[in-house]
Amino acid sequence: MEGTQKAKRKRPAMKKRSATWNHFTLLEDNPNKCKCNYCGRQYQCHSRRDGITNMRNHILACLAYKTFWEQQEGSQQNLTTEGGKGNASNMVLAKGWSQDACRRAVTKMIIMGELPLSFVDNKGFRHFCSVVIPQFVMPSRRTIGRDVMDLFLEEKIMLKSLICNNKQRVSLTTNLWTSVQNMSYMVITAHFIDSDWCLTRRIISFSVIEDHRGKTIGKKIVACLQDWGIERLFAITIDNASTNDVAVNYVTMQLLAWRNDDAIVLAGQYMHVRCCAHILNLIVVLGLNELHASVTAIRNAMKYVRSSTMRLHAFKQCAQQVKCPNGTVVLDCPTRWNSTYLMLMTALKFQAAFDRMAEVDKPYEAYVLEKENNAKRVGPPGPKDWESAGRIVKFLKVFYDATLLFSASLSVTSNLCYDTIGLIESSLTALEASRDPWVVAMAYQMREKFDKYWESSRKINKMLIVASILDPRAKIDFAKHIFEIIFANDGWKVEEMTKVVKDLLNELYDAYCAMCSSSTPSMCSESVPSGSYGGTSYSPYFTTEVGLPEGPSGDGDDIFRVSRPFFGYAQKVFVQNEGKRVVSEVERYLSDPVEDPSNLKLNVLLWWKVNGSKYPILEKIARDVLAVPISTVASESAFSTGRHVIDEYQSSLTPCMVEALICTENWLQAKLFANLVYNLQEDIKEQIFHMELQEEFVRSQASTVETVSADMGVMDI
Repeated sequence: MEGTQKAKRKRPAMKKRSATWNHFTLLEDNPNKCKCNYCGRQYQCHSRRDGITNMRNHILACLAYKTFWEQQEGSQQNLTTEGGKGNASNMVLAKGWSQDACRRAVTKMIIMGELPLSFVDNKGFRHFCSVVIPQFVMPSRRTIGRDVMDLFLEEKIMLKSLICNNKQRVSLTTNLWTSVQNMSYMVITAHFIDSDWCLTRRIISFSVIEDHRGKTIGKKIVACLQDWGIERLFAITIDNASTNDVAVNYVTMQLLAWRNDDAIVLAGQYMHVRCCAHILNLIVVLGLNELHASVTAIRNAMKYVRSSTMRLHAFKQCAQQVKCPNGTVVLDCPTRWNSTYLMLMTALKFQAAFDRMAEVDKPYEAYVLEKENNAKRVGPPGPKDWESAGRIVKFLKVFYDATLLFSASLSVTSNLCYDTIGLIESSLTALEASRDPWVVAMAYQMREKFDKYWESSRKINKMLIVASILDPRAKIDFAKHIFEIIFANDGWKVEEMTKVVKDLLNELYDAYCAMCSSSTPSMCSESVPSGSYGGTSYSPYFTTEVGLPEGPSGDGDDIFRVSRPFFGYAQKVFVQNEGKRVVSEVERYLSDPVEDPSNLKLNVLLWWKVNGSKYPILEKIARDVLAVPISTVASESAFSTGRHVIDEYQSSLTPCMVEALICTENWLQAKLFANLVYNLQEDIKEQIFHMELQEEFVRSQASTVETVSADMGVMDI
């Protein structure tokens, strides 16, 4: 019985584990043979005698399988949502699957996530992809590296065509950085306002530089312009190192040598724009060289609280007892004035907690009595210290807010720059009249550095004043108002500076008119009319064949060219008024009413988009002047990306790969989030809608008045 049962038992058939069997089927009449599901070719597949290598090789070369795969990529679709949070186009769509599209998405994920190329070899990521997209074949890190370079070149060609085809005049920012590889990198960022009046900034170079000499920096900038085909430059914003002066002078001389007459404006006199954020930092650091004793006392109190968990817990209990707001205290970095401002601002919120701690916490009292550098620690802070700290915070807030404004890179800042400089000027004047000797000494030190870079009559780049004039809320009256504040007791100086700035605007206008006249007719908006007269399209000239009698020499001219009288008259008037137009457009803009100055949300770019047709030449000037960045923060932000791309764990990337990763990330981020940052087209549609509503209201009011008048006429009769 037992032997019979053992004889009846059969070993269960093993399950096919290889993925190759997804493409083959066993024959019913012969289980040791199988056939391809696509072309029908048969293969031996005995479990002990034959392997599956021949079957796997067949799938890789099977034409029928490739055809089926291509059809599946185009036909197989899944339901998905298009758009995201806050996007009106968030709708369900059917999308097909593609190996190439998934591979491209992985490449973008590596770039935008600042991930190492070896991330595709991560076992967890591969497992995730095998669950989500089982049919996706994960590329290797070397393949991803090649895909990164291909995507970089593709995006570069698209951006280059945008700049070159529009003959865009750009402004540049640049800065230097040393990586963990001990290699110096130079970043160059291009800033311009595109045809849709959107402020655009793109990193166009992130390359290794041999040294920090001015001529080397200048050569890098010129080489970058030539590589991108940029033929028109307006300004270069750079920090205040002396080598940068040499670099800007070198670039100016090289561009003047180009055969392009409009390569730079006004021979590059105003091309060098010094980084306002850097200047502001120099001003404040010089003033805070010797900190007030009150700041030192508060810093020592902060050090005690942050020195251990137990002390921080005791401080929080004191804060709860005196009903202080929720939050925590921060300790500053002594070499960074903005962190000192944040420390004092948070400390003032917990003044009552510090006073309570001085009463009940005995270790705190002992900590203050200890010696530091052979001297008793300053502290604890008393009422006078807190009063002084409040004055210092109010003083530093002006510079802190100004730094935030100067550091903005996604919005226009050049039109607000001179207003902020005027605010700093007024703040220094108020500080100089203080009763506190320390504050007065600090103000005089800061005034010295302020006058070195921003003294209004000589040192400041007057293109920043022109930028404020091109703000429709300000114009020339605002610049004159600032001059009256600065030169309070000198009316002649006010008039002189007003005339200098207005002459500069007219000089800019003359230069842009000359550029328009020397370029194609489409570049100039005030060209002679060429197509419409009396509502009918005409050509300025027409050609007629007539039979003329031959002259004595036997020559005959049977074709002659006659111009229409109206267009001849238009040409004559255009020549006569050419000089008048140069002045009239500037005067017309300055004499037109200003926009409401209290409207702080007015979008200057949108205003020029809508009203630029009234001032065609000034529109071109505004497009270039308003695009000028007033700080190098846009370039310095690339170094934050560089620290993630090149760190101590991945420092073997070549300079070419580093540039590809950083530049492509900048370009992809700009394209992906363009609509989320600001949608200019929607604002234009909204403004046009409100204008139409207003016109409809005016028409309805007029029709109502006419109806009432007619009724009154009938009644009179």
